[in-house]
Amino acid sequence: MDLLEILSWIAIVILSISYWFQIWKIHVHREVRDLSIMYNVLLAVGFTILGFTAWKEHSVIFLTKQIVTTVPVFIIIAQILYHRQDRWHNSNANYCPNCNEELERKWKHCAFCGQDTKK
Repeated sequence: MDLLEILSWIAIVILSISYWFQIWKIHVHREVRDLSIMYNVLLAVGFTILGFTAWKEHSVIFLTKQIVTTVPVFIIIAQILYHRQDRWHNSNANYCPNCNEELERKWKHCAFCGQDTKK
C-alpha cells in the first residue's frame, strides 16, 4: 500500500467522523433549525449516484467513501424530519417582539416572521 492510498483511507475515516459528529450534535441538542433539508437531500442523491458509479467502476476505496458518507447523510435527513419542531433554548436569548419566538444574537431579522429585531 502506497502513501497516497493510506492517506485516502485516512481521509475516508475523517469524512465519516465529521458526519457522525453532526449526528451526535443533533442527537444531544435536538436542534435542526439551522440545517437545510434540501442541502442534505442533494448530498444524499449525489453520494448515491456516485456510489453506483464507484460500484460500476469496481473502485473499492471510492465505493467505501460513498457508503460511509451517504449513510450518515440519510440519518441526518431523518433527524431533521424528526426534530424539525424541537427547539434548543438559550435562557439568555431575546425574543421577537412581534411573534415571541426565540432569536439568535446575530439575527437582524426574525427567522419566523421577518420582523426587524432591532425595533
